Amino acid sequence: MRILREGLAYAARLSVYGSGKQRELAADFVEYILQRAEKEGDAVYEKAKELIKEGKERLSKAVGL
Repeated sequence: MRILREGLAYAARLSVYGSGKQRELAADFVEYILQRAEKEGDAVYEKAKELIKEGKERLSKAVGL
């Protein structure tokens, strides 16, 4: 499975800061990606977690949350 890092970071951001259904769908997608990454091995899983963390933090740093 291939996903662009920007796409995963954006989905992670939406899973926290999106509105209503958008947040729910993004959270489900992020969870799905983590499950798939886990099946691919530790290195892939850790990289996915890192990208998700960066995505969730990106907006909070920009607005000072």
